[in-house]
Amino acid sequence: QDTVIALQALAAYGEATYNSASQNGVKITSKKPFEAVFFVNNENRLLVQQTPLPEVPGKYSLTVNGSGCIFMQTALRYNIHLPEGSSGFLLSVQTSNASCPQDRPAKFDIVLISSYTGKRSSSNMIIIDVKMLSGFVPVKPSLDKVNL
Repeated sequence: QDTVIALQALAAYGEATYNSASQNGVKITSKKPFEAVFFVNNENRLLVQQTPLPEVPGKYSLTVNGSGCIFMQTALRYNIHLPEGSSGFLLSVQTSNASCPQDRPAKFDIVLISSYTGKRSSSNMIIIDVKMLSGFVPVKPSLDKVNL
């Protein structure tokens, strides 16, 4: 239902902001010799246009002109590489309580244990994405047992 609501909201937004004659110019500049120019019109309004910024952190100016509606966003991604041969996390994945009765679907628990083993006092952030095997679904009450 969340997906349906989100699609309805996006459709309403598109209807409210659509302009058949929209044309916008977007210019990104900085004091360093950097300039990027994008043109957004009906032919390319659904395409992603992007450019890497040459200096991060840095001060950039954004100038938009024209008529219509555009969406502009910035994203900063980084990763701190660990020294060769070291690992920042310990991960153990096991199954337990497996049962495969003939008259019911197979059932088992996934036991996932992870811990930070790095040299700092904390890891700052971690995301553990657990995928289910094809054909399996989690037992809803068991999700309440997840310890974060």
